[in-house]
Amino acid sequence: MTAVGGLLIDTSPLRASREFRCAFAARLVSVLGIGLLMVALPVQVYQLTGSSLHVAGVTTVTAIALFAGSLAGGVIADRYDRRDVIQWSRTVAGLGFLALGVNALLPHPMLGVIYGAGVVDGLAGGISGSAMMALVPMLVGRDKVASAGALTALTSDLGTMITPALAGLLIAKTGVGPAFFLTAGATVATVGFIRAIGPQPPPQRVTEHPLRELAIGIRFAMRHKVIRMALLTGLLAMLVSGPLVLLPALVEHELGAGTTTLGILYAASGAGAVLGSLTSGWIGRDRNPGRALLISLALMPLGVIIAGLAPHTAIVFLGLAGFGMARAVNMVLRYTVLQQQAPEELRGRVSGLLMVQAVTGTAVGSMVAGVVGQFFEPGTALVVYGLSVLVLGVATAIVAAPLFAKEKP
Repeated sequence: MTAVGGLLIDTSPLRASREFRCAFAARLVSVLGIGLLMVALPVQVYQLTGSSLHVAGVTTVTAIALFAGSLAGGVIADRYDRRDVIQWSRTVAGLGFLALGVNALLPHPMLGVIYGAGVVDGLAGGISGSAMMALVPMLVGRDKVASAGALTALTSDLGTMITPALAGLLIAKTGVGPAFFLTAGATVATVGFIRAIGPQPPPQRVTEHPLRELAIGIRFAMRHKVIRMALLTGLLAMLVSGPLVLLPALVEHELGAGTTTLGILYAASGAGAVLGSLTSGWIGRDRNPGRALLISLALMPLGVIIAGLAPHTAIVFLGLAGFGMARAVNMVLRYTVLQQQAPEELRGRVSGLLMVQAVTGTAVGSMVAGVVGQFFEPGTALVVYGLSVLVLGVATAIVAAPLFAKEKP
């Protein structure tokens, strides 16, 4: 194998497993559909209310529901057939998207329907996301967890890079209604691909009260030194995503540019993430993914710092692309460490905790970055925030390095 070939993403899970091909297709179609929703929903809310507070309100309600759904989904995925859990939760989500489409056709769309659909989408997304994370290792085996994780991450990265631009063009020509209906249609296709996987029951075990099972999962994760530290590093990784809320101010006040430049910079992290996923072939062969995880954790804030230091669009783009690349690698590595360490009977609950830390870290990071942005100019705020997370990351790496050095898949 050449050096270049060794860097390229390992596609062997797609070739070897029909079930994983179905899961990959389901994930890709779902992400592309939801990408339309992520643009259409805030556009509609702002058109109806003229209030950024309501835009933030719908986002917050969805995030809270996603948090709850992720915890519940972990328990459900360890109790019931994981294929069925994904299938039914995505069906419920599709009904919510359909309701948004019908609501958009009304002469006076109802804001309450939008908030309600946000709750449904968050709950269903958390349940299906936790179940999907737990399902993938069953389809490919432990030795291909890293490769499957990289391929799964690639679907999200492609959606982040491609769908927003397509959504903007669609909404400009047709309004938000068709975007909601297309999202519902994509969900129908997702359910079809998931159904084709076939039954995937969890290991046989004695079940207890759901809250007790959740407590067992949390206690296991907190007592398992490697999993606990991987979740902590993941929380820090998501915190680094916070400064992206400062981009509009950076573009307006320091770059002196408009919405076209802003759109390009928002796509920068997605482009870097795609590159990171496409060059992740080495991860599956790394005997100590924990060490690489810690290195990627340090590289993420460096990208943010570079973006804040130089008020030039090209350099900001490169800094954000570097951040995105490190984030994608970090995500695959975290997924690999957690799935290799978690026993099969607890895999759903550990996957749920992985989703919870992502939601929590991103929300807290955005709020903290917003506060920092009140005291500094946008570029300086990016540097201050990046340096703060870098210090936390280095301290975490010093503590975690001995644990990851002893990890055994």
